[in-house]
Amino acid sequence: MSTVPACPPAVAGRAAIRALATRHGLDGVRWWPPNDGDLLVDGVPLSLRQLRAELERALGCRVAIYLADCLAEETRDRLRRETIDLLDEHQ
Repeated sequence: MSTVPACPPAVAGRAAIRALATRHGLDGVRWWPPNDGDLLVDGVPLSLRQLRAELERALGCRVAIYLADCLAEETRDRLRRETIDLLDEHQ
């Protein structure tokens, strides 16, 4: 008997993440597997604390937010290759 892996909260909650990204003025939100709540964001939210609380409510798990603008360019580029774009409607 095989089991189907559950859809990660960040992927399942894409619609909520899109709405929160718009409300908080973010240019991008990317999920960093394999951790359910590790998110890389482009832009600086008006309130990081409020964004985190709203994401945790929407996703039902703890969230760690990494600000792409605060990372070294090579680190930011590497993370963009290793993460999944949650605002891209075609993924």
